[in-house]
Amino acid sequence: MTTGFIDNDILLKLVAFQLLEEAIDSLGLSQKSLQVLPAARFMLLRNRNRQEYSKDVLDSAIAFVEQCQTITTSQLPTLKDVPSEYKQLAPFKQIDAGETDLIVATANTTDFLLLSGDKRCFKALPNIPVPIYARLKGKAICLEQIILKLIDVLGFEEVCTRITPATHHDKAIYLCFGYSRPAPEAQVRAALQSCIDEIHTVAPGLLAKLS
Repeated sequence: MTTGFIDNDILLKLVAFQLLEEAIDSLGLSQKSLQVLPAARFMLLRNRNRQEYSKDVLDSAIAFVEQCQTITTSQLPTLKDVPSEYKQLAPFKQIDAGETDLIVATANTTDFLLLSGDKRCFKALPNIPVPIYARLKGKAICLEQIILKLIDVLGFEEVCTRITPATHHDKAIYLCFGYSRPAPEAQVRAALQSCIDEIHTVAPGLLAKLS
């Protein structure tokens, strides 16, 4: 079974877009196959998230996280042990602590997907040590890939109905769907693909291929 490592940023946005369960299903994953950081619940309750997301969105995200697997301490050695991958990733400040933990955790499995909404992290990854980057190649999933996939699965109108009230949570998605008036399907698809292509350009081979 493929393991999905999911960060809080993309999880919150998919909850706000009312697309989380469909997104997970479209990737061939399940809630039980998803792994989250041990501090995921606490991180969801940070003041910044409370200011940006409604209580309903946060409550739904927390309820979802509580049904996922938690990355174990054996997957994440304590920082005082300073395992080599932490040392190697430490110089890359664009990769935050949560993303670093998720990347380190992937070392324990070969069949995984890394779901992240952090484009700064993606753009920094080609500079990390080659063996770590090689492990991640073809395994990362960005938000735009998921939205494009869901347009294929659910239909453009259904995705628009769900996502439009919450596009302000992500600047790129907001622009893709039309910032002054709703954009037509062809324009939205092209804009989403452009975001995906940008990651392909700066991080060759990183993103997974979605059928």
